[in-house]
Amino acid sequence: MTETRSRRAAQFKEELKGRLFRALTVPVRLIPNWVDAVGAGVFIATIVDSRPAFREKLAALDGKVFFFDALDVKKSFYMHIKDGDIKVTPHYGGEPDVTMKGETSVLFRLLLGKEDPDTVFFSRRLEIGGDTAAAICFKNILNSL
Repeated sequence: MTETRSRRAAQFKEELKGRLFRALTVPVRLIPNWVDAVGAGVFIATIVDSRPAFREKLAALDGKVFFFDALDVKKSFYMHIKDGDIKVTPHYGGEPDVTMKGETSVLFRLLLGKEDPDTVFFSRRLEIGGDTAAAICFKNILNSL
């Protein structure tokens, strides 16, 4: 009986998180793209700075550009990897090497290492296109988080 109660509590907690996140998507749509890019950059920089091994592994993707499209909030940004650093911008003059499309929560959970990249891709919660080798390398880096 206690196990059932714990399972229900966990389900309720996850459902509540989902509802809260969906409620926040409306105001996020009103924020200018450049502000989102700065916020995403700070978020990603925090992840990179807190995990030195992550920065080292990024060397394999040096010079690559990733395009992230958060479909639920209708926002997008580009992530440029250069010299072990990540720069996030709202615009890019060329073609990105890899394109990733999905809901914001999926993208953030991937970057935090809280979501399995293979599961997300094969469940079609994340669409990936472009340079397959770079996408697989990035996936492997995320798997190591």
